[in-house]
Amino acid sequence: MNELGLIHCYTGDGKGKTTSSIGLIIRALGHHYKIGFIQFLKGISYYGELFFLYNLYPDVIFYHFGKDCPKSSLIRQGFEKCDSSCRACFIDFKNPSYEDLEHVKLAFEKAKEISKIVDILVLDEINLVLRYNMLPMKEFLDFINEKPKNLEIILTGRDAPKEVIEISDYVSEIKMIKHPFYKGISGRRGIEY
Repeated sequence: MNELGLIHCYTGDGKGKTTSSIGLIIRALGHHYKIGFIQFLKGISYYGELFFLYNLYPDVIFYHFGKDCPKSSLIRQGFEKCDSSCRACFIDFKNPSYEDLEHVKLAFEKAKEISKIVDILVLDEINLVLRYNMLPMKEFLDFINEKPKNLEIILTGRDAPKEVIEISDYVSEIKMIKHPFYKGISGRRGIEY
């Protein structure tokens, strides 16, 4: 009996929302569920957890929609460090570019498409997309209301709108107490990416 069909929301200003969704994916893969993972606002870049899943579980359906870092290949190989100053990866949420909005539109279309063939669907960073009206809330809620009955959905990203919290069955807020960024330590390979 398939008991899936609930909605999870991982939000907050702390580190680990995407990583938490990947932890759930690993658990689900142990039970042979089919997984879809859509990343909004992120190019393929250099996320170690995704490379791990690519290599071990090629059947996980991954799509990335966003500008990519021009140094991503060097960062991935350990020759450069992400210093978070890359303007190519920056999104002005109050005034998103046409390119950013197109990436969101393509990501959402792909999410609707693969929602019909997977058991669990992660919509990574969707909370930010919705918070800043890069996707109309009505369109998103229509998708949720029309989703397959047994599709489990995981929504990640800081600043989850109240509508997302209301429709979710699980809501976890990951709160930042301290972060080395405030000591001037930038993202580290294998830890932040």
